[in-house]
Amino acid sequence: MAQNNRKQLTDKLNNYFEDCCFDIQGISSSQGVSNLAEAQMAKILTKIVVGAASVWWSALELRDFLKNRRSQKGF
Repeated sequence: MAQNNRKQLTDKLNNYFEDCCFDIQGISSSQGVSNLAEAQMAKILTKIVVGAASVWWSALELRDFLKNRRSQKGF
């Protein structure tokens, strides 16, 4: 009997931890969106923001490079 209760408890805990997403959004969600979907959305938005910042910074660096190159050539 004790072995059976222990196995049930272990199974419940394993199922609980499999359903949880230990990411930015925490353990449980009371809204209709699951934690996994929220975490994926946060990761996608983070990648978009980092990518946009990288493109912006690269454009500034390219502009400065071209500006310095023109001034060195005497244009």
